[in-house]
Amino acid sequence: MRGRLPCIWWTRRATRRAEWGHGRPMALRNTAFMRVVNGVVRAPGVLRAMARDRWARGREPHYLSVCAIFKNEARYLEEWIQFHRGVGVSHFFLYDNESTDDPLTVLRPWIEMGVVTLVAWPGRAQQVRAYMHCLRNNWSATRWLAFLDLDEFLFSPSQIDIRSILSRFESSPALFVYWQVFGSSGHVVRPSCPVVEAYNMRERAPRKPSGKSIVNPRFVRRMPNTHNFALWIGTANDTSGTKLDYRSFFDDVAKMPCFDVLRINHYWSRSLEELAEKVERGDAFFPDQPRELQEHLDRDKLFNEVEDVTILPIWNKIRPRQPSDVV
Repeated sequence: MRGRLPCIWWTRRATRRAEWGHGRPMALRNTAFMRVVNGVVRAPGVLRAMARDRWARGREPHYLSVCAIFKNEARYLEEWIQFHRGVGVSHFFLYDNESTDDPLTVLRPWIEMGVVTLVAWPGRAQQVRAYMHCLRNNWSATRWLAFLDLDEFLFSPSQIDIRSILSRFESSPALFVYWQVFGSSGHVVRPSCPVVEAYNMRERAPRKPSGKSIVNPRFVRRMPNTHNFALWIGTANDTSGTKLDYRSFFDDVAKMPCFDVLRINHYWSRSLEELAEKVERGDAFFPDQPRELQEHLDRDKLFNEVEDVTILPIWNKIRPRQPSDVV
């Protein structure tokens, strides 16, 4: 029964019909006629999402899960999983995009404990496809699903377990959490200490505020990009209560983002050595747009303006926990 709901009429064609106005001139899309048309063609999807939510609510085996796709990042997996387990994540849906550094060695204990679901996902520019696969196949498995990269750490500066914070936003189908972007912190080569300890220099204030989303998977219609989601019903909120519509998302994001409730430390460059590796890998979303090393080095300078160790008290309380100690 998982992934299906009986007696609810639905086809994938309805999803495509729900986007009838997408791509057409904004003047047409904003007319009263188009709003009525879109409301009609989206009605089956809205009803299905609401029925799924009623059916799944309270039955999910997990309250907070994370979805991520990675390639050749085995060295970061243990710390990243340990940290997020510590702040309340109970399951990880991980998509391996043709890694050659043997991530299974790191992930096997977590898989055996039922903490990680690992999916082999080959091909170029697969991030959105992998995310949509996760949404389609795990809508009943979790109440909240966060979409993060392995260089992003979600936490609250005020408490360790973030699940009680998320419970305050359950009336919203999606919650947007802002980035604080960190640079190389003077590291030329990869340091031996954990990421959250090594990199403590960030930009003074966000020049272009951004972040990632935590969603109720039943209400996601599609992904315009990897940061926000088109929803069947309602709009996303940030932690200050600002509504973020996917059609005007980057205009809606707060010019002065809130970092007090939840935040994401985005370790954008790590060391300069790792930044060069990142440039060499290319962009996961735009694979045909080559990255320029000098451009990335110039950007890194902007991300080393002020010291920020907000995450360390949280990490120091999480770090002693080992996989064998986690129930």
